[in-house]
Amino acid sequence: MREPSRNGSPPSPERALVTGGLGFVGSHLCAQLLRDGTEVAVLDDLSLGAPENLREHAPAVTLFRADVRDAEAVRRSVAEFSPTAVFHLAAVHYIPACEADPVRAIEVNVAGTEAVLQACLAAPGLHALVLASTGAVYAPSAAAHGEDSPLGPTDVYGHTKLWAEQLVALFHARRGVPTAVARLFNVFGPSETNPHLIPTVIRQAERAAELALGDLSTRRDYVFAEDVAGALAAMARACARDGGARTCNVGSERAAPGTEVVRLVGELMGRELTVRRDATRLRPSDRPLLLSDCALARASLDWSAGTSLADGLRQAVDRPLAAGVEVG
Repeated sequence: MREPSRNGSPPSPERALVTGGLGFVGSHLCAQLLRDGTEVAVLDDLSLGAPENLREHAPAVTLFRADVRDAEAVRRSVAEFSPTAVFHLAAVHYIPACEADPVRAIEVNVAGTEAVLQACLAAPGLHALVLASTGAVYAPSAAAHGEDSPLGPTDVYGHTKLWAEQLVALFHARRGVPTAVARLFNVFGPSETNPHLIPTVIRQAERAAELALGDLSTRRDYVFAEDVAGALAAMARACARDGGARTCNVGSERAAPGTEVVRLVGELMGRELTVRRDATRLRPSDRPLLLSDCALARASLDWSAGTSLADGLRQAVDRPLAAGVEVG
């Protein structure tokens, strides 16, 4: 990846800065933006993300190595690149990591968001600020969540993201910058950077036919990473076109239990998989169902998820984790 340019050249019409751009969703988003002809810069501390995640696009991407908690470093990066759009994806989003170290989760997800928002004041041409939030901000429900469903996170991660959403709303109200909040459901696909269920199932299945897993009865809305990247890019375009503030769910509108994930992975790998319940993998807070209603995204963004769980798993099986990431 190239270092920041210091030649004083004027900005191109579309310049996107992606925090956490070397991570799982961030790397897919950067690839999408580059395909769209956007000039891209990444701000990443490389704690989880790695340059290999954008290896084929490296010459076209400017890299700012910085922690979102370092407000001055973030401000300098934004001022130097002068983006027209900022996508804020940098976060601690693996729920067990948030529960194990809630102080760090708050520092990164909440204080880091405020640092990014303040840095955006150094980009006078900014016409879109997009925050990657989560469906975990909703209160547990037996029905699909629309954007007006009751809010009520049940874990540290969900709370930090709800606080981040509130900071974005305040920023829009005070500064007038067009903003978008994307409530992402369970994103999956190639090159994950955290040991979520899908890469864990794949990696364990590579080693043995018996898997050691937690509760597989919970149903989750799995949405493919490339589909998510398309939704995030569409949200920035909507901000530039219409201004204002918007919040949209980004999911598949279909909930699958963990048992279905295991079955599909077994079929793709040609193995008869069995599961042994591992009590150490059970989460203290694990809602039975998390499901999206994405009618608003279809109507306002002309977006819907196009990749099925089976088709997405077919791609994930070949490369379930980013380089250097391992699961038990």
